[in-house]
Amino acid sequence: MLRALLACFVATSVAAQWENKNVDRKIDATTQIVRTITSATLTNIGSSANSEVEWIIPESNLTKIAKMVAKVDKTVVALTETKRQDGNVFYKVSLNKPVSAGESVTIKMRCSVGEALRALPATIRQGESQMVDFNENAYFLSPYKTLKQSTVFKMPTAKVESFSDTPAPVTHNKDSIVFGEYRDIAPMSAAPLRVHFTNNKPYIVAPTLKRVLEVSMWGNLAVEEWYTIEHRGAKLKGSFSRLEYGKHPGAAPASFNSLHATLPAKADDIYFRDDIGNISTSRIMPVDRDTKTKEVIFQQRFPLFGGWKTRFYYGYNLALENVLHKTPEGLNRLKVPYASPMKDIIVEDMVVEIVLPEGVPAPEVKVGGKKIDDYDIEIRATYLDVTGRTVVVLKDKMIASPERNEELEVTFKFTTADLIWEPLYLITAFMCLFCSVIFLGRLVS
Repeated sequence: MLRALLACFVATSVAAQWENKNVDRKIDATTQIVRTITSATLTNIGSSANSEVEWIIPESNLTKIAKMVAKVDKTVVALTETKRQDGNVFYKVSLNKPVSAGESVTIKMRCSVGEALRALPATIRQGESQMVDFNENAYFLSPYKTLKQSTVFKMPTAKVESFSDTPAPVTHNKDSIVFGEYRDIAPMSAAPLRVHFTNNKPYIVAPTLKRVLEVSMWGNLAVEEWYTIEHRGAKLKGSFSRLEYGKHPGAAPASFNSLHATLPAKADDIYFRDDIGNISTSRIMPVDRDTKTKEVIFQQRFPLFGGWKTRFYYGYNLALENVLHKTPEGLNRLKVPYASPMKDIIVEDMVVEIVLPEGVPAPEVKVGGKKIDDYDIEIRATYLDVTGRTVVVLKDKMIASPERNEELEVTFKFTTADLIWEPLYLITAFMCLFCSVIFLGRLVS
């Protein structure tokens, strides 16, 4: 009993150290990925300096979060889960420096959530638009009192079926709805915020993605990606009319028949295939000189409606000099994008395989600048191999693009002497063959 009272006292004293002076939330639901930017200005109302702030996320959103980043003064700060209580997950935000009593600090939290929109109705006909339902807390969920708060909800169009009109005030202006401004909100307050609106953006989900990056020290990086794609939006009701779709492709607004990928500008030999064979209807757009990338539009054999699935793979070659560099220590460092290059796609299970040259010891792996120790090492025998190539296998879940536009770094040791072993094998093998033929020829004669 004494411990419980002490814990309650500590929690109350921590909450009493901060006060939300102003909170601005911007919820972008223009695609299938709901992106929320929360800017919270907190004032230290305690008697001493403090460098930690509590932040709360509903536990129901935890498995759907594709990316969550907190920044203070444009600098990323650490987020650490501390506890789970009453259906909520509590995080500790570690500030760059302690905030003195009476001073304020602004935390900007970016959170991208997949599967936050629910198709309503769950089934539609070929020519109907897709309606989705979004539910959220109208108030900023916080253990601290909030003096002032407002929320702006952004939609792809101005077509709204219904939305919550309480707590007031609520204002609908074309493709956005403003909830608030609310004042003097008690800690842990909750009120329903619901919006039912039209959203025909593709609901592209990849249950599985396998990326294979094969490094050849003779100067090439071969990239191949295998996808299983589903349309997770409202399911198609009734039969599909190819005739109607051919006459009026725009009359099926909830479907999609192409995928957009951003590839390196110097990517060559691009191919796109499925279970049937090569698909030749893709388009490569001009190179963007600013970003040094080019957009590739992969046109599928048939459109995808809600509930439909497809499988395909694509690949390309890239000159190794564009992605592999020497470190001051003489090691090789490969730098490539980590996540899928597809736009606005959610990957539920991703496997990345980096096939390194034969004989390479366990390398150092980093994602987004953070060292990764939890990866598997496999040995894969390919052509002309004796012991097999080293394969680094990374596994990840709930990846949203372009949210996870992080860089994958693989640092490994491979010298020029290691490079000439395979040619020496070939030379020796052919020399032995020729000598054997010469010897046998002389023996017969």
